[in-house]
Amino acid sequence: MKALNLFRKRVNIMLMVCLLIGTFSCKDETEIHSSDFNVTQDIEVSKMGDWLSGTRNASDTSFDMPVLHFKNEQIYLQTIEKLNEMNLEERENYFKKIGFDGAYTLWKQADEELDQIFDNEDTLQLEKLIIDYKIKYAHIFSFNSINTYDITPYFTFTDNDLSLVGNIKGYVVIGNVLKAPQNNSPLYKVDAVAASTRASGAEGKSDFIGFKNASLTINNGNYRSTMIIGRMAKGNSLAVAFNTKKKAALYIKNATTNYSADLALHSAKVYRSRNKIVCPYGNELFVMDLNVETIGNIFDADADNFKCSFGENVGRRLFNNIQVF
Repeated sequence: MKALNLFRKRVNIMLMVCLLIGTFSCKDETEIHSSDFNVTQDIEVSKMGDWLSGTRNASDTSFDMPVLHFKNEQIYLQTIEKLNEMNLEERENYFKKIGFDGAYTLWKQADEELDQIFDNEDTLQLEKLIIDYKIKYAHIFSFNSINTYDITPYFTFTDNDLSLVGNIKGYVVIGNVLKAPQNNSPLYKVDAVAASTRASGAEGKSDFIGFKNASLTINNGNYRSTMIIGRMAKGNSLAVAFNTKKKAALYIKNATTNYSADLALHSAKVYRSRNKIVCPYGNELFVMDLNVETIGNIFDADADNFKCSFGENVGRRLFNNIQVF
């Protein structure tokens, strides 16, 4: 009997230990997961006026404008990496949680407002709404001065990272240093079908060069999505760039979606190279693990299953004798 009681006590003790270990383990995992993007002393929302002393371009910037202050370069880079992994809802919740209306939040609001305007079927009312829209956002965004039918709100600077974590002027603070965008002018998107285009939008996409007669387009309602085969100017890797525009009467705006396609390449040097192209939401460039030297200066391409999330239409096309330049 004593032995049985002793055995029961041992079992109970072991169960308690296991429960305690499990509780602590779950707690640790939860804390680690939930604290990835908690606002701590590592990231804070401050004001531009706190960092403007002795800074060039200070006269061009509002002292009351909010700016994110990162403890150091590592925290800054980790934040960008985490935000790039988030979906739209997670990003919006993050910025809402820290109370930061920066470049991304303001652009998202303006883009959603323009989306609703583009759904207007009354042409006269559409034109009035567009005029009012451009007046409303003229002091925040830049509008295409080359193509006046492009109503897309562009940032007044060009920097992929700072368009995500910067304020509306593209500033952040890292350590005790105010960081400004390297390019303080907008970069308007051009037609992806144009030959030898230096496209823009996703990271490194300004270094993309499209090949002649190497584009494929699908239409889903008033959305027109294009993929173009090309190469990166730096490194000479083959790549595929994507572009989607929403149309309303004569007007267009850039639209964000995801893309996928199957692409088979073959040439005198390569029998057949199969590539699964996947660009998640917000990305518009896919760099292949294949360079120009490997494929040669002339090759064929078989594009299939090109689609995006705006509709069910699928694009396919065989390209012959694509010339690399």
